[in-house]
Amino acid sequence: MPILLKLLVRHLIMGIAAGWVTLGMLMFVNIGGLRTILIASSDPVLVFILLAFGFTITFGSLAMGAAIMTLPYGGDQGKGRGLRIDNVMVQLKQGLPKTDVGLDLVPVPAKHNPE
Repeated sequence: MPILLKLLVRHLIMGIAAGWVTLGMLMFVNIGGLRTILIASSDPVLVFILLAFGFTITFGSLAMGAAIMTLPYGGDQGKGRGLRIDNVMVQLKQGLPKTDVGLDLVPVPAKHNPE
C-alpha cells in the first residue's frame, strides 16, 4: 500500500474513533437533552446511526485534512510543519520575494471608493 494511502487511512481511523468518543460523551453528559430526545424518538436506533454517521464523516475528514495539511513540502526536510512564515519574512527582507510556486510577490495598491 502506498505511504500516502497508509497515512490517510490511519488518520481516518483516528478521526472516526475521536468522533465516536465525542458522540458517546455527548450521550453520557446529555448536553442539550440530546440523549433524552434520542430515547424519546420513534426510532432511536436509526437516529443514533444517523448521528454516528455524521460524526464519522465530520471527524474522519477533519483528521484526514489535518494529515494532508501537515505534510512536508519544499525545503521542509520532513519536519512536517509546512511552509514557515519566518522563511517567507527572510526572503522578503533579502529582496527575494519568491514563493515556493515560483510566483513573484508584487505590491498592489488598494483602491479607495469614498461614498
